[in-house]
Amino acid sequence: MLTLLVSIALLVISITAALHALLTKRDSKSALAWVSFCLIIPLFGPLIYLIFGINRITTKAQKLFLTQSQEDNSETIREPEGTSFRPLSLVGESLTNLGLRSCNELEILENGEALYPQMLECINSAKHRVYLCTYLFQNDHTGDQFVKALLAAQLRGVDVRVIVDGLGEFAYPPRIGKKLRKNKINFQLFNPIRFVPPSLHLNMRNHRKIMLVDGETAFTGGQNIGDRHLITKIENTIPTVDLHFRLSGKIVDDFERAFLKDWHQCSGVAEKSVFEVSNNNDPGSDIWTRLILDGPNENLDKLNELLTGVLSSAHSRIWIMTPYFLPGADLLGALLGAKLRGVDVRILLPERTNIHLAHWAAQHNLRHILAKGLRVYSQPAPFIHTKAIIIDDTYSLIGSANLDARSLRLNFELGLEIFSTDVNRQLSEYFERRLNTAIEINDRQLRKRPGWMRLRDACAWLFSPYL
Repeated sequence: MLTLLVSIALLVISITAALHALLTKRDSKSALAWVSFCLIIPLFGPLIYLIFGINRITTKAQKLFLTQSQEDNSETIREPEGTSFRPLSLVGESLTNLGLRSCNELEILENGEALYPQMLECINSAKHRVYLCTYLFQNDHTGDQFVKALLAAQLRGVDVRVIVDGLGEFAYPPRIGKKLRKNKINFQLFNPIRFVPPSLHLNMRNHRKIMLVDGETAFTGGQNIGDRHLITKIENTIPTVDLHFRLSGKIVDDFERAFLKDWHQCSGVAEKSVFEVSNNNDPGSDIWTRLILDGPNENLDKLNELLTGVLSSAHSRIWIMTPYFLPGADLLGALLGAKLRGVDVRILLPERTNIHLAHWAAQHNLRHILAKGLRVYSQPAPFIHTKAIIIDDTYSLIGSANLDARSLRLNFELGLEIFSTDVNRQLSEYFERRLNTAIEINDRQLRKRPGWMRLRDACAWLFSPYL
């Protein structure tokens, strides 16, 4: 009798999980996979679906991100005088219903050697507030320098706030959180990893990188905080090449508002005062920008839709640098459409990445991409973590997002649209320097790999929606 009751209970659980997947999944292939998994493997299948498959990310995020932080009602400029950014600028405008923000200065900083001294200098000279959000904040020599600078700023009365992603902190011991708490630095974990009660929303990660100082300066890009970005450091066993950007001007207000929303989500405490802007939109600016927030909340699919739109609007070139390249059918279709229109499409990837499963899945996917006639290049070590998209002569997109499902569907990310001929030129020159050391990938190279390797890559590719 007990065996019968257990069997009935398992059947009910499996059917319930399968029905949930059938009714809530937006992609038919994903729905079919989860339904089959739940029905074929009783108990274990529904349990895995509970942890990884249920899109509680959307409902939880939408609930927590209802913040009292006031929006900036100051007018954006949709078509700055003397510019010709459309139709590219129209895509982000349609998505956000916002025009462009001026950027007074933008400096490109390569690797930790260029970035960290400037960040630390800004922290050391801060008078009012320092806000820092990062995915990885490693407890090493570089991390220790930042802790000391943040502590000194806090002791002299600066409003210091630090957000570190819970999984990013958990996955790289020794954990920086203990040191931050020991020094009583105002610190929050984004979606912390817990065993009791268990964290059942592991996919909800904050991958954004932001540092703000006194409402005047913003840093953003792909670099985390840690020795791995110090390329010239001899002891660095995993050197990681990357770009970061230092900004000033009206766009800084948008970054600050984004940080405060994330802070509210982590702390659960709304700001005591209404958000006040620190900068004015300068109609004579040479650089125009727009911040695009993306995440499994009200901003779901914003970056994916932006990318589809701007790729489809390109006239002369699309140059892409990304460490992880597992595009969905819509992005691949936009790239193929651009190539068929005669657009120069080039995709620059690292020869090896630091996440094996993602690299293996991308290797399998490359065969389909090359079959479409798209040109893909492989950069030798060290690992290139740079994320930048260059379109035509005036448009660039930088930020924290990779071109894969995890970044574009599961993580909280940000993208910064940059409308500037000069910035576009600087990024193009960086791209060309990297291209000079790269090797173009062809199908013959992929076919020459051993059969077991190709099978491994194909198996990894099955999990690409979560890599």
